Amino acid sequence: MTDILIREVDDAIAERLRQIAVERNWPVNQVILHALRVALGLGGEELVRRDRQDIAHLRGTWNPGETAAFREALSAFEHVDGRPLFSDGTKPAPETELQRAASRRRK
Repeated sequence: MTDILIREVDDAIAERLRQIAVERNWPVNQVILHALRVALGLGGEELVRRDRQDIAHLRGTWNPGETAAFREALSAFEHVDGRPLFSDGTKPAPETELQRAASRRRK
């Protein structure tokens, strides 16, 4: 195998290489070789097989409407009997439509 020296690697690239190495628990050299292999179209898929239990690839897949609906649904758990479940001493948030509907059902 041939050794290659790469000079003048900027800080952003070096930091990203380190981050990937930590995330995958790989040596930095292996991260660089893998990046080169993939960039040059030489494969490398066997190096990136994901653990079947890993759900990290799902992050960031909600659209804004889904995110809003999820947050709205979670807000129902923030109040019990019309009072905040948790309080940090700040003014409570205005009642949401979901909370008003739940309150009407209790009456």
